[in-house]
Amino acid sequence: MPALFPLRKALCIAILAMGVLLLQACSTVRLAYNQAPHLAYWQLNSYLNLSETQTERVRGELGDLHQWHRDTMLPCHAELLQKMQLQLPALISPEQACRIYDDARTQFEKVLAQAEPGFVWLASQLSEAQIRNLERKQADSNADWKMEWLELTPAKLREQRYKKLLSRVEGFYGTLEDPQKAVLRASIAQSSFDPRLAYGERVRRQKDLVQVLRSISADRGNTAQSRALLQAFVARMMASPDPAYQRYAQTLVDEGCEGFARLHNAMTPGQRQRAAQSLKGYEQDFLKLAAR
Repeated sequence: MPALFPLRKALCIAILAMGVLLLQACSTVRLAYNQAPHLAYWQLNSYLNLSETQTERVRGELGDLHQWHRDTMLPCHAELLQKMQLQLPALISPEQACRIYDDARTQFEKVLAQAEPGFVWLASQLSEAQIRNLERKQADSNADWKMEWLELTPAKLREQRYKKLLSRVEGFYGTLEDPQKAVLRASIAQSSFDPRLAYGERVRRQKDLVQVLRSISADRGNTAQSRALLQAFVARMMASPDPAYQRYAQTLVDEGCEGFARLHNAMTPGQRQRAAQSLKGYEQDFLKLAAR
C-alpha cells in the first residue's frame, strides 16, 4: 500500500524497504539505494514545495542520513538477512516469522530516531502555504487510495490482493503450483484486512500530522517543544491511539506471520532453497554497498 504521508515515505525510500518479498534483482537494489537521497528529496518536495533554502538544508540532511545508514544500518540489515537464510531452508513457525518482523521494525525505528533532528528542523520551517499544499496532496492521494482499495466489491478486493501477493511471492520462491496458490488464496480469504479501517487510520494520521506541523509552526523557536510534538506523532504513527485499531493492527501482524509460515511450509525444498539463495545475494549486495 502507498505510504500514509511524505515523511514516512521518504524514510522508507531512504532505508530501502526491508520487506524481503518486495526486493527485486540485486542490481535494482543497488540502483535504488544509491538514488535514495534524491528520491526521498523528490518525494518531500512533491508534498511540500520546498524553498531554495529548505532544499539546500534538506538535501544535506538526507545525504548525511544516507551515509549514516550506509555505515551503520546496512551491516545490520545484512546480518538480519543472514539470520533469515539459516531459517528458510527448513520449516518455520509463525513465532519465527514474527521475530523477523520485530527485528526489522526495530531497525526501522533506529532510522527514525536518527532522522529526527532533520525533520524537526524542516517542520519548524514550513509555511502555512506549504502545509496547505501537503493537505491537497493528501486529498489527491486519498482519492487514489479509495479507488484502489475501497471502491471494489469484496470479491474483486480479494482478487486484487491475491494478484499482488502472488507476483511478490513468485519473485521470491519461483512459480507456485496450484496447491500452493490455494494456500495463498485461503490466507487472503481468512484475512481480517478491512480497507475501511485502514482508510480511517490513514486519514487520522494525516490530520494528526497537519495539526502537529501547525503547532510547531506557531512556535518556531521552541525546539524542545517541536521535538516533543514530533516524537509524540511518531509514537502515534507506530501505535494508533485508538485501542480498537491497535487490536486490529496486531491481528493483521499475527495473521501475516501465520500466513507467511503456512505458505513457506507449503513450498518445496527447492523453492525454499531458492529463497535462501536470493537472500544471500541481497546480503552480499548490502555488504558491498556498505563498503563503498
